[in-house]
Amino acid sequence: MRKELNTEWRQLERTEADGLAAVRAVRLHKGDLLLAQVPMGRMGTAANTHAQLAELSAGLHISVDTADQYRRVAHWYGPERRDQVVTAPVVASYTVMREAALHTHGGLSSEDRLAALLAALHEAARQGRPHITSRDYREQLGVPQQGSEPTQRVRQVLETIASDENVRAHVVDAVSTDPLVATAVLRTLVESPAGPETFFEQLSAEGGLEALKSASSALRKATDEARMREEAIFGKEEDPSPTEEVLRLILRAMKALEKPMGLDPSQVVQALPPEQFAALQRLCGSVNQWHEVLLHAAQATNHQKGKAA
Repeated sequence: MRKELNTEWRQLERTEADGLAAVRAVRLHKGDLLLAQVPMGRMGTAANTHAQLAELSAGLHISVDTADQYRRVAHWYGPERRDQVVTAPVVASYTVMREAALHTHGGLSSEDRLAALLAALHEAARQGRPHITSRDYREQLGVPQQGSEPTQRVRQVLETIASDENVRAHVVDAVSTDPLVATAVLRTLVESPAGPETFFEQLSAEGGLEALKSASSALRKATDEARMREEAIFGKEEDPSPTEEVLRLILRAMKALEKPMGLDPSQVVQALPPEQFAALQRLCGSVNQWHEVLLHAAQATNHQKGKAA
């Protein structure tokens, strides 16, 4: 069973990587089209192009920021640089490629960023992974991870919880000043079988919940600020196209079905109340009907392709 699970998991990861590669190809091509219409100026800077981009964007129903982003990414990935990335056995998504192209992380050179991107691809290939994430790229670049947790500080707070009765003085005041620490501590406590109830009962009794609310508010503010900084660098990205949205929904559904389909059927029947089992039966019937429709559509598509050839 475990071998079958591992095999199917790898197949799904490959499917996911193929989807990322398809979206990447579409978005790079969009950038090429825009770049052909509005070339970059000398030294890669825009040559009074905002009005031209605004006119094109209006006709394409995308924002000027999105159009400019596509264009700048396509320009950064000239033929040689792009070939090095897209022909790698591991996929770098458009999001990762965009970060390498547009985010200098404090002034790092294009050569350094490309080298880090290629190194991340090489390391993922060595590990047998089909695609990389922004975290993989940033690790190779040697920059702090966005949202990384201050593990030493978290460890100190957790040790205080275990050894000292004065939770409010030694824990709440500490985490309320650092939302990353607060989040990491709370996640660790919730995941611990023995930790959450005792901690929160004592915290509530000592009036410490207000401090955690302040920490939660600070975390939301920090997250919003990080998103605004990213938009300032990259611009606002357009909503996914209908094709991209369908691809995301299908991949999400495939992932969601992996676990329940691996369960023992007798356990499923015993665990589900009658009304839930009836709902599951209806869903399975709908999936079977959809499968037949998909097969019919695939046959029709292949027939049309054969005629065109």
